[in-house]
Amino acid sequence: MTFSLLSWLLAGVLAVTCLSVARSAWNFGGRGPGISRMALLSSLLETAATAAFFRLVVPWSPGTTLLWVVAMAALAVAVAGAVIRWPVLPSHAGLLDFEEPEPGTTESGSPEPGSGVTLRTKPSRRVKKKSKKKEPGRTAVAVRAGVLAAVVVLSFAVG
Repeated sequence: MTFSLLSWLLAGVLAVTCLSVARSAWNFGGRGPGISRMALLSSLLETAATAAFFRLVVPWSPGTTLLWVVAMAALAVAVAGAVIRWPVLPSHAGLLDFEEPEPGTTESGSPEPGSGVTLRTKPSRRVKKKSKKKEPGRTAVAVRAGVLAAVVVLSFAVG
């Protein structure tokens, strides 16, 4: 009973993960270009490796097989979205984009002499920095591709 419940849980997690990747590949939110090429490729490889690994370890019943089919359909939709939207996806997540200053403004950011404005040398503790997600690099994508290849080879070896 516990093992069957665990297989349902793993199949459900796989289906939700694949649906999440499909959502990010097609950017259903409509806000800007969304995910970058490297992040999308990395998440596709990671999800495919997880799916191949779950294929090896989950005992499949008719219900979990249905979740597997939903997961694989969502993964196929994600790959189709990545292929179709690849030219419009940004090559990076805006890590190198700088805002253009308005004409007539000073670059230094220092106040005018005699304006009475004091300079703050340390940021306030109350100000929280907005952390950006780190963009996966070529090495991370290559490692994920290697893991996927290893799991596929193991899958063929096991049968």
